[in-house]
Amino acid sequence: MRKIRLLILLFVGAALMWGPVSLQAMDKEANTIDELVSMFDESSCIDCHEEIHNQWSDSWHAQSVVSSLGSITSFIENGLKKEWETEVTKGQMLKCLDCHAPVINYASEKLAVEIAEMIVTAAKEKGKPAGDAAKKELAKLRVGCLSCHNLKALAVAPHWNGPREEGMIYGPHGEDAGDAHETLESIDMTRSAFCMQCHGIYTAADGETIQCNTLSGSYQNAYVAKGGSNTCQDCHMDGGHIFHGGRDLDMVKKGIGFNVQINPYKHLPGQIKDVKEPGKWVPSAVVTIFIENKAGHRIPDG
Repeated sequence: MRKIRLLILLFVGAALMWGPVSLQAMDKEANTIDELVSMFDESSCIDCHEEIHNQWSDSWHAQSVVSSLGSITSFIENGLKKEWETEVTKGQMLKCLDCHAPVINYASEKLAVEIAEMIVTAAKEKGKPAGDAAKKELAKLRVGCLSCHNLKALAVAPHWNGPREEGMIYGPHGEDAGDAHETLESIDMTRSAFCMQCHGIYTAADGETIQCNTLSGSYQNAYVAKGGSNTCQDCHMDGGHIFHGGRDLDMVKKGIGFNVQINPYKHLPGQIKDVKEPGKWVPSAVVTIFIENKAGHRIPDG
């Protein structure tokens, strides 16, 4: 019996070593961005998932903070400071960054405020040394592998799914024969509700609801309600982890039907008096354009 227990302990220890080391100690808060990133080190993922990593690297998830500096700065400067006269805190910043960089949940209060200051600097000092330096540092924060495959994996229905396991990798299908780490199934990752945690109505810890887009509403009320069955993943992960969207021309072509009909005719033939060109007529046309929304949500949106 003692030998069996020892073997089990060795197996569990090996499984933890194979998995992301960064998720093993979540009882502390990071005081620097480098420390925060090291807690969620995803560098080992590329060893087995190089193609997926390359796809993700070209996606907007890989630049989820630096691509949104203007809007987040507006939230801080115009929203918190001016309109609501509210102090910039970690809790307030999570209303943006819980989606744009979920690892911020493990930042200290001091670091979260510093990140807010960096975002404002990067936006306001764009193209200048201070702004470029801030942007370079902020580029380390993004929606990475563990954002979806751990931090958000069970968050759709936390009371139903139970707490996530620190150090666990969750996937839509669970364990795979080729996995070098333990993987648990999260069926929610195959459903639109998973994407809607961020691409929809977000509920903050203080109960405030935030809607940066209307995707979830139009998807549910105008698409699913009328019999639509495709999920977000069916369309936007058709090309893998690059998450094709509105910035991709091929995806736009799939989502929008466009047809043009042109009927030429002669406008007022012979009625225009011109000394040099008697009986002159104006070449004209009736142009009819048909635009069809083939997507599962309103366009434009995001």
